[in-house]
Amino acid sequence: MMSGRQTLGEIDRAVDDSRARVAAVEARVEAAEQQLQAQRRGQLEDYKALAQLRVGLLADAALLNHLDQSEQQVTALLAQRETALTLLTEQIQFAESAFRTLESERNGQAARVDAAVQAADAAEAHTQARLGADDAYKARLEGATEAERKAAHAAEKADRSEAEREEKGVSYRDDPLFMYLWKRRYGRPEYRAWRLTRWLDGKVARLIGYADAGANYARLNEIPERLREHATALATAAEVEVAALKELDEAARVEDGIPTLDAEIVEAQAALEAIDQRIAQARSDLQGLEVRKAFYAAGQDDYSAKALELVTSELQRDDLLELRREALATPFPEDDLIVARLLEREDELRRLDGALEPLRASLVQARQRLVEVETLRSDFKRNRYDRADSRFGNEAMIAMMLGQFLNGALDRRNLWRVMQEQQRYRPERSDPGFGSGAFGRGTVWGGGLGDARRQSDIFGGLGRGSAGRTGGSGAAGKRGGNSGGFRTGGGF
Repeated sequence: MMSGRQTLGEIDRAVDDSRARVAAVEARVEAAEQQLQAQRRGQLEDYKALAQLRVGLLADAALLNHLDQSEQQVTALLAQRETALTLLTEQIQFAESAFRTLESERNGQAARVDAAVQAADAAEAHTQARLGADDAYKARLEGATEAERKAAHAAEKADRSEAEREEKGVSYRDDPLFMYLWKRRYGRPEYRAWRLTRWLDGKVARLIGYADAGANYARLNEIPERLREHATALATAAEVEVAALKELDEAARVEDGIPTLDAEIVEAQAALEAIDQRIAQARSDLQGLEVRKAFYAAGQDDYSAKALELVTSELQRDDLLELRREALATPFPEDDLIVARLLEREDELRRLDGALEPLRASLVQARQRLVEVETLRSDFKRNRYDRADSRFGNEAMIAMMLGQFLNGALDRRNLWRVMQEQQRYRPERSDPGFGSGAFGRGTVWGGGLGDARRQSDIFGGLGRGSAGRTGGSGAAGKRGGNSGGFRTGGGF
């Protein structure tokens, strides 16, 4: 068994792990992008150095001046990029601080919800103990239990009789002559027929022994009907007994102030939900900032794009290409060294470009996984699966499914379905199957879950089989297994 808070801790660790993965991939992308920028700027510097060697031969310093201007523009764009990135980083830090503040506020409010739940749970346990010691209440409970037992027994007898009617009636229903006379209501007061028809029907009846067979078939049909009528009457009587017991439970709850405690839970929960809405907005804002930062890391921001466009356009100029061809044709070793360095840079640029594509795809995937696990955490908290009385049945399965989710082998929808199936709320002191809650008709005992009447659909069938815990026996136990005070999950 795994508590809701332990499960939330596992999800928190999954969020931290996802963030670490995003940061690691982002750092690799940013490093590769910076290397690309350095190589492109290095190309401009190499062409500038080549032009400086050739300026005397060209008798024209225009190209050199143009390269100087381009380099200055690229440097200015990258400086602006650094300024904008610094501002964005500060915004992210502020948003993270605001998010942590809201999370802290939520933790405090969640603790208040848990305290209200525990107070209601303790109050219900006290009320149940008081009722359990009351002789008049015990008599009413025993009466309801006995009425329920009789109703269940009568229903079982009616079911068996109806099944016997279906089984033993096959031979009658498969006999066409018998069914002909039966449908014509032969031998009964309501039988009507012409004289010749009556004479022929009589011959058929004597031929197949209809007198005895008809009487037997009539009894075979009549007995289940009477048993069902009796079972229905006993079920109605049981409903009356259980309703009276439920009234005693409700009156005891009111007398001990439990509805007021339920209202406090609802109020505390509403405040918690309001904080959750603010957290959702803060998380959305933070994610938007982090996406913008990812663009900077990948060199896809406006400043990097403009710098890349400028460098690319410069490197494609005809006069630069002509300068390179002329340098290859000269016998000067200085020219050859610069051209060789340009060729090395081109090889390195191709390698870096090839390495960046999968890194960028990995970054997108890592960010999507982070958003998924953060959404999972938000859903978990919004449904209050982290409450003090929340439990998850299969700890190993939850851990395994979380691992598969982080590795991309499981999507959030299926993981959430598994969590819903495994999650239960278990009151620590009170018993939702106490008293009128033991008969499979809902329960007034919320176990600290708030307005028990509003939650009655949640508790449908809860506590059946628990009559033995309250001094009863029989019918409730026969009609369902012991729930152990659990209910299925699905939100508070």
